[in-house]
Amino acid sequence: MLAVAPQPCSPTPSCSSGCKGQPGERRPSKPSSWQRSAFSAVLLGALPRRPRRSFRTLRHYAQSELVEKEIRAAMQLEPSRLQVQSEDAAESRDLRGQWLPLFRGSAPYVAMFRNSIMVFHIPGHLLADPQSSELEGLLGDIALCALLGVRPVLVPSLSQRIRARLAAECGQEVDSMSDNLEAICTAAFKNREAVMRFMKQEAGMLCAEVQDLFLRVAAKPTGNFDKGKSLSVFASSQLVSTAPQRASSGWQRSPILGRVTEIDAVQIDRRLREEQVVCVLPVAAGSLRGDGSLRYVPSEKLAAQIAEELKATKLIFFTRGQRIVDTVRGNAIPTMQLGEASKLLDYAKDNEAFMEQEESREIIRYLELLLQALRSGTRRGHLIDPKRGALLQELYTTDGSGTMISLDLYDGIRLARSGGDVTGILELIEPLVKRGLLKRRGAYEVERACNNQEMFVWKRDDEFIGCASLSRFADAPGKAELGCFVISPVCRGKGHGAVLLSYMERVATLLGVSQLFLLTTQTMQWFVERGFRSATLDDLPPGKREGYDLGRSSKVFIKDVSELPSELQQRFTFIEVDTLD
Repeated sequence: MLAVAPQPCSPTPSCSSGCKGQPGERRPSKPSSWQRSAFSAVLLGALPRRPRRSFRTLRHYAQSELVEKEIRAAMQLEPSRLQVQSEDAAESRDLRGQWLPLFRGSAPYVAMFRNSIMVFHIPGHLLADPQSSELEGLLGDIALCALLGVRPVLVPSLSQRIRARLAAECGQEVDSMSDNLEAICTAAFKNREAVMRFMKQEAGMLCAEVQDLFLRVAAKPTGNFDKGKSLSVFASSQLVSTAPQRASSGWQRSPILGRVTEIDAVQIDRRLREEQVVCVLPVAAGSLRGDGSLRYVPSEKLAAQIAEELKATKLIFFTRGQRIVDTVRGNAIPTMQLGEASKLLDYAKDNEAFMEQEESREIIRYLELLLQALRSGTRRGHLIDPKRGALLQELYTTDGSGTMISLDLYDGIRLARSGGDVTGILELIEPLVKRGLLKRRGAYEVERACNNQEMFVWKRDDEFIGCASLSRFADAPGKAELGCFVISPVCRGKGHGAVLLSYMERVATLLGVSQLFLLTTQTMQWFVERGFRSATLDDLPPGKREGYDLGRSSKVFIKDVSELPSELQQRFTFIEVDTLD
């Protein structure tokens, strides 16, 4: 028979039980005076009766209290050990570190994109494995953007999952969802039923997985910091209405493919204002009453249409890592204007070799949708690698990580004509002349500058946005004066000045000018922030020095423009005017 033997009590100096250290021989000691007083008080009702404790329990409780007091005392600072030292005596530390420049550089973008709607297309190859670290990293970056104030709309792709189900259960290999899926559905009615079942099942699973993944990565703390702010995900297929799409093979309409007829922008905007992450599934029912058939909508087209409807700040497609590269310079292209991207599309359609690879076809397909969205009101488009951190680098740094597509910034800037532009230029500069910021110019002087091809104007919708002049000197061919630099008051503070200055620098470089100089009285800081430095009268061409007006006391500023702006400088210009209307 098994039994548990009692353990002998180890006598200690603080032990007051009176035992001899042998089991079964424990002898209680006599109660102390305070114990007898407390017992009497309990009998008289002065103290509430408490559960009885053995003297050994009381002793251990007192010992634990003593240990806790010692721990608290050890964790507190001892005033006698503190001393105030001078900066020389203190240990020198570099407080700047690597994080401070990054934080300062990212802060303007955080403020710029707060409350901005961004549409993110999540490609099917990422969603094929919900447990992949790449997908988790991407959703974590999007969650961080949401915490920084971005209003994200996710459009996940179902194509990869439907292809896998068709291959596994129907033995059908699908390359293009639009064509092959249509052929599979029209081949046999059972195929149509199978595809409908796959769509419903995969849409439901994808909805749950995206919600779970997004909430999990959003709630994950960083170090000892718990974000505290929870992110709610609203995933639905009822935010879009569809109609049957006409089959590519003839006049019949496809039973399974759909085209978007309506987007519930009001509900999407309301959810975004409630700080929810909206996930729009590419499977939607019909818009007609009683038409409850689900239809598949290509997720890429759906993302572009949502961006158009919401007038989103950005439409972002994630690639497989491929980028558009300049084969002559050997560098990736960080920025493209609308016209440049359109020319690339035309070139790709006429060049079969360019479209041989799947990576190239994917980029061209994304570019077509980006241009469509930009022409309909979306302000920027991006092609980004889905690896962890690439999205944050593209949005919140000047360097970027992918390719940004923007509207043509220089649209409307041209040489001024002596006919109808003189009056508009005089109206632009007159308020600044009255304030003493610009030298007075008459109609004859402005017309002469137009005839000499020195004056440039910026017009949109027959309205003058700005003007500037570029004057060269025979005695200093490498120098040119930037003058009459004016932006309309209704356009100030929106980045138009940076665009006009960038255009004038490009013109100067193409004309062989290596230095731009200007004379100004009150707008020095704006030009200094854009690369100009203070100079003296000796730095001016001799012809300009002779005509210098001492009464105005203008300051001289110079900027070197010997080379065309680098890709990084071009990107900085595009980012700086991200609020450009």
